[in-house]
Amino acid sequence: MMRNATAKTTSPIPTKMRVASEALSSCEMSSIDAFPKARTGRAGRVREVGPAGKPRRRGRKRLRPWATMAIARLSGVDIHYDTFGESGPAVLLVMGLGSRGDNWTPISRALAGRGFRVIQFDNRDVGRSSRFPGGSYEIADMAADAVGLLDHLGAREARLVGISMGGMIAQELAASFPERFSRLVLLATWPGGDLARKPESPILAELAALARGEEEDRAAAEARLGAFYRAITGPAFVQKNPELLDMAVAFALEGAPEVEGLMRQIRAISRFAIGDRLGEIRAPTLVLHGDADPLIPYENGEIIARRIPGARLCTLRGVGHLVPLEAPLATFGALLDFLS
Repeated sequence: MMRNATAKTTSPIPTKMRVASEALSSCEMSSIDAFPKARTGRAGRVREVGPAGKPRRRGRKRLRPWATMAIARLSGVDIHYDTFGESGPAVLLVMGLGSRGDNWTPISRALAGRGFRVIQFDNRDVGRSSRFPGGSYEIADMAADAVGLLDHLGAREARLVGISMGGMIAQELAASFPERFSRLVLLATWPGGDLARKPESPILAELAALARGEEEDRAAAEARLGAFYRAITGPAFVQKNPELLDMAVAFALEGAPEVEGLMRQIRAISRFAIGDRLGEIRAPTLVLHGDADPLIPYENGEIIARRIPGARLCTLRGVGHLVPLEAPLATFGALLDFLS
């Protein structure tokens, strides 16, 4: 594990953010200092609270500063996207299996506030992007969608961040289009193929049940997805943040992909194998992985970091698969330090 980076700050930052930023210098962070907090307001309603403990405003202008939302009509596919920030270096955020791009919104807002132009989008078969009934595709096709989106937006070069399946897409992008990406951050992802360390059978069974779409109503779907989220997150997070987990489940079910679309993405993941090409990646690379990730075990982060020249591996202690949810301040601190 390389330990040669030093976090730098040019303005006062909250204490928890400073802890996360300083911890990045040792590439070893804990979720304990990064837990977001949810407080119960009147009538048991949950209020989202910022780093200083103040309630977050719910007004649209507060939640989405400098934001635009649109559809890019590319060759054979429509991709729904949001941008944050009016100028600055471009950052492309790539989301994981069956998840909409707006899962990135808190991080996108924060990065835009630090001078970046941030792009988040729905992968094909998710959210408002195109569906592909009766067809199949590969991770490379999803990578081509991302490059097409950058072309559509006139972004010749970008910093690249991907999580889980989005990390697979990001690896493909960095290997196939090295001239387009100046920095690479991979969160909770794997190299696929025989090189990958697979999850244990119970986790695979939970994922298979989700993909079959057996639930007949919303309550059953929430119960099933909630059980899956609890299975793939770190135990400390589940214990300390039950309200946030419930909020994440409800958010994920809004605009969730159809079962067929989810299966198309799962099949693309199953065919993905980039281990032999990781050595071709030239962008400076940061690998963030929780050591309590049961879905994509921590060893995958170690494998990727060893194979990409000069890559740094940062371990998130006690964190499972849902890295930005479980350790938001540590994640943002790492991204801000590395992307800057």
